[in-house]
Amino acid sequence: MARSTALTGAAGEHFVAFRLAQLGFPAALTRGGSPSVDVLVGDSDGNAAISIQVKTSSGARREFKRDPSKNRWEFDVGAKALRLRGSSIFYVFVDLRYDAAAMPDAFIVPSDNVASSQNPQDSRFMFWISEDQAPEYRERWDRITARLKPTHP
Repeated sequence: MARSTALTGAAGEHFVAFRLAQLGFPAALTRGGSPSVDVLVGDSDGNAAISIQVKTSSGARREFKRDPSKNRWEFDVGAKALRLRGSSIFYVFVDLRYDAAAMPDAFIVPSDNVASSQNPQDSRFMFWISEDQAPEYRERWDRITARLKPTHP
């Protein structure tokens, strides 16, 4: 049975909040309708916060049997990806995969990387992660948590 789009999105957002809480950081899901932020995460002292835009797919992986060098993950980001950028804004791309028993893949990408990869003339705004790029982004929660760790003298 196929998962609805709303359930897919909710599953991705809850997965991101789960992983951040597991790493020791308080994370809060925003109410529906927030155009740019799906999850807010902060440090335990309340001194720093990161905004996260979550994009989730049930099966983002594309494989090209004739040319495996083209294998990639594809995510719709929408036109707001052109303007959603900042040092405290990250995307987490979640691939729930087709196998419900498998652990999702999560790719943590700075918003500037997503915005700079978009072409304003495109009719559809997508972000692709190639097989070669995967290690740069997959499970790189440290990109977020490093910005939240308090610095003490």
